[in-house]
Amino acid sequence: MENFKAFTSQFATLTDKEMTDLKDLFEPVRVKKMDHVLVSGTYVKDLFFFNKGTFRVYHLKDGEEFTSKFLYAPCIYAELFSIRKVTPTFLNIQALNDCDCYKANFVKIEQLLETSPNIRRLFLKLYEHIYMKSSKRQVSFILDSQSKRYTDLIAEFPNILNEIPLQYIASFIGVKPETLSRIRKKNNQ
Repeated sequence: MENFKAFTSQFATLTDKEMTDLKDLFEPVRVKKMDHVLVSGTYVKDLFFFNKGTFRVYHLKDGEEFTSKFLYAPCIYAELFSIRKVTPTFLNIQALNDCDCYKANFVKIEQLLETSPNIRRLFLKLYEHIYMKSSKRQVSFILDSQSKRYTDLIAEFPNILNEIPLQYIASFIGVKPETLSRIRKKNNQ
């Protein structure tokens, strides 16, 4: 978890004891390329810290995959809907390369939040960050063209074309692969 301290410091400053207490809740999860750390239909109880690697979040509808998010390590992810509603998740999280991943029981994380204002601040700021990114994506689907969603994605993640298969990128921006080919061709001129 070498990136954990650097990642969390973006959101809050923790004492050494708080950092140790938080890190101690996480256990490693073995994740190879194309493995899933979360599968639709399962009940989620854990929060994940992705130390290294790239993941995609997707759901299935009528046998078709719809990519809703890419997760670049280091990052923390929790499927709060499933955790809070105690209902099976409809999401899948798949590793796009060999990854370094950890998980912690969400209830134990919440118990730690009760004892540490700094850790509570960390998660408040983290959830705020996640909410803003999600809202930005929703607004983009309402206001932006498919081409603009593509160019914005490339601007935000310049190496994405080297790291993520085109069919996942197409799904993420809400187009079919053939439409993405036309957008790419037009943007390369």
